[in-house]
Amino acid sequence: MGDLTQETGRDDGRHDERAALLALDRLPGVGPRTVHKILSRFGSGRAAMAARAPAFAAVAGREAAHARRVEIDTGASVRLLDRALETGMRVVAFGDADYPRRLEALADPPVLLFFRGRTTLLDAGGVAIVGLRRAPARARESARALGFALARRGVTVVSGLALGVDGAAHVGALEGGGPTTAVLGTGADVPYPRSHTRLFHRIAEHGLLVSEFAPGTRAAPWHFPRRNRVIAALADDVVVVAAGARSGALITVDHALDLGRDVWTVPGPIDGPGYRGSNRLLQDGAHPLVSIDAFADRFGPPVPSSAPPRSTGLDGEARVLDVLADGDAPLDDVAARVGLPLPAVLHLLTSLELAGVVERLPGARFRRAA
Repeated sequence: MGDLTQETGRDDGRHDERAALLALDRLPGVGPRTVHKILSRFGSGRAAMAARAPAFAAVAGREAAHARRVEIDTGASVRLLDRALETGMRVVAFGDADYPRRLEALADPPVLLFFRGRTTLLDAGGVAIVGLRRAPARARESARALGFALARRGVTVVSGLALGVDGAAHVGALEGGGPTTAVLGTGADVPYPRSHTRLFHRIAEHGLLVSEFAPGTRAAPWHFPRRNRVIAALADDVVVVAAGARSGALITVDHALDLGRDVWTVPGPIDGPGYRGSNRLLQDGAHPLVSIDAFADRFGPPVPSSAPPRSTGLDGEARVLDVLADGDAPLDDVAARVGLPLPAVLHLLTSLELAGVVERLPGARFRRAA
């Protein structure tokens, strides 16, 4: 890879090719589609980084050509790739033998993927559960119950770790003792939103975190539509629990339909703004999901377990949320008003916090998330 290889002193061609691909993907105005055009023109990332400026600019644009020179001089992508490996991430490049086959079907497959956790889940298929960040309580409860039911049947739950429906689906899957995959709009070492930090680490331990963004990458609005195509590709079915007229979940649906995936929708109130998009999907031919057990049974019976499944605690959570509807409150006040022991209420509040529904404040106070 020319100067970048010389700077690091590495002779590992595979490592240097991945660093080149990462450098290309990070150039301004260059995304996966353009990187694939660049690879088609020059044959490899290393060749593209070493190509003459006019030839490179003809494919990637002048701004990217100028930024490429800066990248070569600084070797920033080499250091980012080293950082990923040093922190235990697994890195796979498009074209590698172990690149996920499911993602190759995309029109713009990720150039690089960074993983933390059980990489075997990449080929497991499963069900994507998506929906609103500011989801109504009934939608969050449905997502959590659905995640739980699927996990009890060994089905991988795929979602995006966002507030609302996503977080509830992941929590349900973890409570059911099953696998869950979170596709991130940040680097695989950056929990987002911050209120999901504990959930992020639980998924890294028991499931899989997937990102196409370099370590340290912070959230940006344009990352999440890009993430949604990966969610659709990793699943066999997509379930929309609640979606407004312009919900990002509808982007996931578009990708799912392009890939030939089945799309399911949980019906919502006809006058509910948080269901306009999902109800429209029903009108357009999506499968209605009207029974969680019936849907989950399509994948087989619950896996036998020596221990009873953990309760999702939805009734208790509803009571806690009713208390917090009046504003923030200290833990002991919440317990007194709910009428449950302090440890039980703390458990409920912690679960709600992991799902992004409740926020913890200084002084052991809690409030509903905005």
